[in-house]
Amino acid sequence: MKLRKFFPAIFFLLSAAAPVWGASAPSSYDEALKLHRAGKLKEAISAYDKAIQADPKLARAFVGRGGAYAQLGQQERAIKDYDQAIKLSPKLAEGYYYRGNAYIEAKQPERALKDYDEAIKLNAKYSEAYRQRGSTYYGLGQYDKAVQDFTEAIRHDPKDAGAFYERGLAERRLGKADAAVEDYTTALKLNPNNPEVYNNRANAYYLLRKYDLALQDYDSALKIDPKNARIYANRGLANLGAGKNDAAEKDFAKSFELDPSLKQKLESDIRTKGIVK
Repeated sequence: MKLRKFFPAIFFLLSAAAPVWGASAPSSYDEALKLHRAGKLKEAISAYDKAIQADPKLARAFVGRGGAYAQLGQQERAIKDYDQAIKLSPKLAEGYYYRGNAYIEAKQPERALKDYDEAIKLNAKYSEAYRQRGSTYYGLGQYDKAVQDFTEAIRHDPKDAGAFYERGLAERRLGKADAAVEDYTTALKLNPNNPEVYNNRANAYYLLRKYDLALQDYDSALKIDPKNARIYANRGLANLGAGKNDAAEKDFAKSFELDPSLKQKLESDIRTKGIVK
């Protein structure tokens, strides 16, 4: 599972507190946030630099600059800034959370888990930390723990469509396709425009041999993402399951046209009647 996009939330977190400022820190920090929101990351980093020069103890400026570095793919610099933020403010949950995200990008999931643990200790209602820790457990194949964390994330933020979706992914890995369908359905009620949720609910229906329902969801996914080769391949498999061989052949041909590399994988999946992940 890919790391969830988390950067936009940083602006609320960074502007939520009212720290004690140095002489020119307020204007520089505010300017940094404005530039960060606008996606002008290099300019934001320069403004964070000025804020830190004016007030070297401004922990949230280090978190902000770390976030900008992380968005630029400079995870080592980001981690150093989060380290400094935590040193200055050991009870700043966001410092641990964002450092955990940087560790994920740096392919250090075990370190990330420790940081998410600490963030949750400091803020027991930190829904994003629960969800990101759940994503990490999922990536490590620890699906039971992932479900537990996604459930906590949902408890604290019941409108988080992504948490329902990710819990559905973990439930399907645990062989609980019916439960997965329920979570995907809730995710779609909250956000009906995500083709991957339709695709994965269809995959769950396929596993339950509910081919007509699977085909309906693959159709919905392709309306949103009409150039997704995997979804055409999956719909082809569902058509095979439903006995619609001509339709399946057309879907496979379209899938190969969009992504020729799928042909070998699909031939294996057809033999095992699996789905293209």
